[in-house]
Amino acid sequence: MNGRVSLVGFLTALLLWIGGCVPLTPRNVSLSPPTLPMLVRVVGSSDMAPYVEVLRTSGKSLGQDIDIRYVPTNSSTGLRLLAEGQAEVALVSWLPQSLPEGIVSYPVGKDDIALILHPRVGVDVLSLEEVRRVFEGRYLSWAELGGVEVPVRLVSREEGSGTRVVFTHLVMEGAPVALSAIVMPSAQDVVDYVARHEGAVGYVSATLVTTEVRVVAVDKVRPGNSGYPLRRTLYVAIQVQSPQWLQEMIRRSLSRGRFLEP
Repeated sequence: MNGRVSLVGFLTALLLWIGGCVPLTPRNVSLSPPTLPMLVRVVGSSDMAPYVEVLRTSGKSLGQDIDIRYVPTNSSTGLRLLAEGQAEVALVSWLPQSLPEGIVSYPVGKDDIALILHPRVGVDVLSLEEVRRVFEGRYLSWAELGGVEVPVRLVSREEGSGTRVVFTHLVMEGAPVALSAIVMPSAQDVVDYVARHEGAVGYVSATLVTTEVRVVAVDKVRPGNSGYPLRRTLYVAIQVQSPQWLQEMIRRSLSRGRFLEP
């Protein structure tokens, strides 16, 4: 009897020892706690939507769980929300003379502002002076500029838009756009309106142009070519005290090249 008890005890102890050596989960399953997503709120210029995809690619290259949420507004709103701590990244298509305290900016690349018309207007080339006079409201019909007999419909951007600031500086020479202009809250809204309304004319980043609108050469030069007169620099801005991983993501995005350069 004692021999049987000793044998049962030995076998029980052996099984417990073996069980303790066998992993409870497959070797390829990680038991480490999941990484929480790091939220990056990106706000600012709607003309810079293509850069957001560059940011996402740069974020993935860090091997971190980064959640990038883009809200297209305008340059002024982007800088304000960044300064208030309501965003981590601001996209700026026009850099003011002085940035809010604690904010640093980096050039992303060059971008051309394209003058776009409804495809049936029939005008392919305008001088810079003619563009200014168009947006001053000096022309009532495109026939005055060699196009079809259709009223001129001006489309501009809202107050605070960096594209509007640059357009006013480069084209209008400080003069205001005519009060008859329809004001749109985003670049995509400008493209959509011009495409659907005969006689419409507006201005947007050349990166957002579609086949549904006609691009006009300015001073006989089309966007993307040397000497185009409506060219600007785009910027990305962050807090000086941003975490290291965010600074590295921005650095990697810039190292991918001037993605908007013609």
